[in-house]
Amino acid sequence: MPFIWQKGLDMMELSPRIYRNKGAFVSYPFVVTGTDATQVNMWNRIIIEDIDKILGLYSFDSLPQTKEEPDLFMQSTLYIRYYIKRNDDRFLSIFYTADFYNPYAAYPTQAVFTTNIDLVNNRRLYLLEIIGKDIDLSRDITSWELITHDMSGQEYSKIVKDYILGLGEEARRRGFLTADIIGPGNYLGIFSYITPSRIGISISVPNYIGDHAEFEKDIDKI
Repeated sequence: MPFIWQKGLDMMELSPRIYRNKGAFVSYPFVVTGTDATQVNMWNRIIIEDIDKILGLYSFDSLPQTKEEPDLFMQSTLYIRYYIKRNDDRFLSIFYTADFYNPYAAYPTQAVFTTNIDLVNNRRLYLLEIIGKDIDLSRDITSWELITHDMSGQEYSKIVKDYILGLGEEARRRGFLTADIIGPGNYLGIFSYITPSRIGISISVPNYIGDHAEFEKDIDKI
């Protein structure tokens, strides 16, 4: 593994920040304490840059309202919420869910994004840096523990794993190579996160099986 993974002892103080604009409601964390102001500013800059990239993926003005019945449809809405997966003196790992509703779409969607920050080196981390480039997740990912959200049971697990395996090994390999990119370059919508004892991976899946699925594995078993 490329990092020293033991849990740090200190937690940074985080303050929730809210951004509202038209149909967008965004909640994100802001670091308010740290070793020094320069580091805190660097960490917050990473967080804000990622939030800006997420917002850039959603356009509220891309489809014109119908002229015949201008009040027929509601406006598009975007709700972004965050969950802290790890917060100590080594890593800050933020897990975002983005719920998007477009009145012209058949159903609402939920996407996952993450921000992983190496607090020692003051930089954003990507999946291949976290687990090491020698690990081939394209073959191994379905052996990780599937962490369900609104669905559960063996049938759900089989459907998700069959879908991922059905993508083909080359597609999965390409997807993991582009993981954690916030933008169209993220081939399969794969994002990683870090907990005190585990590595998590979120993969985009079709709406009928939940929009996204999370897999986790103990750090010391990777």
